[in-house]
Amino acid sequence: MSDGPVEWLDIRGGRIGVHPGTGALVSARLGEDGRQLVERPSGAGLLRVALPVEGYGSHYLEAGVHGAPRVERLPDGLRLVHTELSSEHVTAAVRVEIELRSADEGLVVRARVHNGSDLPIPQVAFPQLLGLGAVPGSDDARVGLRASAAGHPPRISLTGSDETRLRLSRGTVWPLRQLSMRPDDASFLETPLQRYFGYGAFEFSMKWFDYGDSRGGLTMYSRDPRYAAQGLLVERPDRTRDEVDLRWLHFPTIGPGESWESGDFVLLLHQGDWYAGARAFQEFAAQAYPYNAPQHIREALGIRTVWPAIRHAPPNFTIDVLPEYAEEVADVELGLAELCVWHWWEKNGLPVILNPRLGTEDDLRAALARCTELGVPVSMFVSHHLLRDTDETPDEWRHLNAAGQPVQDDWTYGRDFLPRFHIPFMGTHAMMRGSLLSPGLREAILAEHERILDLGATSTCWDQFWSWFEPSYNPSADGAPDEEGDRLLDVGRAIHDLVRSRNPRGTFSGEMMTEQKVPMLDYTWEWRNSADLDEDAPFRYVFPQVRLNANVNEHPRGALLAFADGGLINVMPGQMNSYRLADCPDLDRTLRQLSALRRRFLGYFCEGQYRHVEGLTAVGCHARAYSWGERVLVVVLNATDDAVEASMAVDPRVWGGRPVTGSPTVVDLDGATREGWNDGRFSGVVEPDGLRLLEFV
Repeated sequence: MSDGPVEWLDIRGGRIGVHPGTGALVSARLGEDGRQLVERPSGAGLLRVALPVEGYGSHYLEAGVHGAPRVERLPDGLRLVHTELSSEHVTAAVRVEIELRSADEGLVVRARVHNGSDLPIPQVAFPQLLGLGAVPGSDDARVGLRASAAGHPPRISLTGSDETRLRLSRGTVWPLRQLSMRPDDASFLETPLQRYFGYGAFEFSMKWFDYGDSRGGLTMYSRDPRYAAQGLLVERPDRTRDEVDLRWLHFPTIGPGESWESGDFVLLLHQGDWYAGARAFQEFAAQAYPYNAPQHIREALGIRTVWPAIRHAPPNFTIDVLPEYAEEVADVELGLAELCVWHWWEKNGLPVILNPRLGTEDDLRAALARCTELGVPVSMFVSHHLLRDTDETPDEWRHLNAAGQPVQDDWTYGRDFLPRFHIPFMGTHAMMRGSLLSPGLREAILAEHERILDLGATSTCWDQFWSWFEPSYNPSADGAPDEEGDRLLDVGRAIHDLVRSRNPRGTFSGEMMTEQKVPMLDYTWEWRNSADLDEDAPFRYVFPQVRLNANVNEHPRGALLAFADGGLINVMPGQMNSYRLADCPDLDRTLRQLSALRRRFLGYFCEGQYRHVEGLTAVGCHARAYSWGERVLVVVLNATDDAVEASMAVDPRVWGGRPVTGSPTVVDLDGATREGWNDGRFSGVVEPDGLRLLEFV
């Protein structure tokens, strides 16, 4: 294991080198071709703690920089022990133990911090992967324009080293291009050279990332089930060098005499693109976080969302009209699982009050009863993680930042305002963040969902179902400042069980799926369009059956794109105007066609594996691959206004499958069989907004 001044650990996909004098990770070398991912070791170790002292609030202590470890060699790895850390400002009895163990799944890394000082520790950075470089590429790097047939923004890239990217569960960062500054740029604190992604929403919604390029890389993920406040800092330490630092940040409050443990992180190296890293995380996550949605949600093409009202404007329709929308959804040929009702309340927060312009609670009860008679489940959307900045909100419910301030905003908006959002001259919805660390708020939320079900709703849907990225320092909290996420999960499980106990077809849905929420959220309701599903590919890959929504307006192209990527189509023609499907014949026809195709190939979507573009070569078209056992399905789409000459080939050997043989069955949007297979490749003209499904059995 030892080779000169470096301790070598053989791990899944390659070798890791650790400097015994600092505990720094100084090498990450891919196994097959020997490529090196660490460009310039920094000398800093794997862990850093914030330790504010008087006059130096940003003071920190870093393993390796502020103390060398004692190295204990284990049968399968190393233990690095720091009994204290010392800077020129303070010598602190902060004991740090870091274990690195080689296992079948990769390098398992964990840390324990014991605070023996008399100062609190409010932040821990662990693990730190510092000095990562551009994955070395070819000498003849060429400029390329990567266009998208699906309407994604074109990306200018370089083949070679500048292809380096950080793939997150629902987003991509190109650090050597996006984290850049001109040599004469004197921007405040050089903040353009860093980006922070709070865990639990948006890009960093899964405790997983992959750093590298299309030929190989490094994956790291956490096996810790806690939903504590944390995030990923991506930083370019020097604008003139092609290097990247990755720090996983945690925000515990480790008081004097207290300890903190990180849980397990797994690091592995791999050949090929991020798919290999996603498969590794899937090995753990699929067992740890099983998906429990009802069968009708798993099989459905989509849901329908309507808006009875929009703020600061006359209602679209009164609540007694709701069954007329349900009558359209009741048509089984559309494949829509339930009706979601937005903006039926007068204002956000608690208690939830029906907008009196829509009718009375008796009117709502009667409308929901009629929807039930029609066989249409109804989900009532609620927004109560944002609370009203009035006396209606108890002080102990408020999320307070480290300065003791409530975090708030003016959520006034409307379609007739100029501008439509953040209108300067009016403030009718002063909202503040609520903290689930308050037991009173948790009890009130659960009681409100129970009352909504008593009114006749089948399901509920939670707006902003994520924990705030920073800790809450409200003194009345019943947990540590960074534990709001765990309380959020507790409430979510209780609502899920409540809804399902009332009706086996009942669902609990909401914004911002994470791996911990997979067992309790039946689908997402997020402001994501069909084209956005491309960025969601790692999450879809790890959890292929989980229904991430894609919002679709009256243009049928959105439904086609959502179908190709296996999204749950959230049908919203006219968006907040709530057009009737009868007034959108093109969309109505497309939904019926796609519903029939989904039923025909249901096994791929409900039991198979979403592959994204793994193993695919596509020209002139938008293409997605699925596998189901040894079967392969490829969806080919022309998402443009003009006919195109499209070609596609698929090689399942890339993911460990068998090579395809023979000719596939080729089906179009109408379900009719088509020609188009020549010499081992699909090729042919595809009409505007045309679809082909190729099944290899």
